[in-house]
Amino acid sequence: MFFIPALKTLNPRLRALTLSLLILSPFTSQAEELKNPTDLFEQLLSIQAQMNIKIIGLERIQNEEKIKTRGSLSQQTEQLLASFNHIVSRNNKGEIERIVIINKKQKSEVESIVLPTHQQGNHFIVSVDLSGNGETWQTVDMVIDTGADLVVLPESMIASLGLTHQTFTQQNMQTANGTTKAKITHLNTVKIAGESLEQVQVAFIADALLGTNKLLGMSALSRYQINIDDKSQLVTLIKR
Repeated sequence: MFFIPALKTLNPRLRALTLSLLILSPFTSQAEELKNPTDLFEQLLSIQAQMNIKIIGLERIQNEEKIKTRGSLSQQTEQLLASFNHIVSRNNKGEIERIVIINKKQKSEVESIVLPTHQQGNHFIVSVDLSGNGETWQTVDMVIDTGADLVVLPESMIASLGLTHQTFTQQNMQTANGTTKAKITHLNTVKIAGESLEQVQVAFIADALLGTNKLLGMSALSRYQINIDDKSQLVTLIKR
């Protein structure tokens, strides 16, 4: 607690400064609270302010403990909402614009993950977090491809996933553009809607053959039973 002298006893210049401090202090206090969130609700408020996005359904966050996060703001957002069913809306640049929190995931005998997706032609696209070494992370949009044996990524992503010094095996792979050599290894972690899959086999092929596509293949998806709802554009993964 500190003492503020009666404003009438202060000279005009000092009185103006005191008034400005009194007016600003509530806002300063609120800003400090957002910088140092104490629970999940405040963490999401902070993310909302930093990313300049709209989070709908914050009232559904009740007495949830603070969660440790890492990575980009987008990755941190997914980590914060891992235990909630939610829908992420993105603009045409792939940037998050709005998040709708639906409800908290309920534990059941059959655990499932609902993936909000968007459609690109006949393909469903889902946002996935990838790390080759467990330290360097990339958030990418991937095509759900049950016809691909492995997760397939362009060679240009090797360094950005922390796999520069990784040992690869060579394997022939069939692509839409014919047979090509692929570099095979394992990703340390693949995160789908907050669910972590460890040691997922991946194939890297030349960018010219793969283009901008990144395929979420069966080396990740085979761990689940997959239900695809074309009408709602939702993909449900049910743990085997």
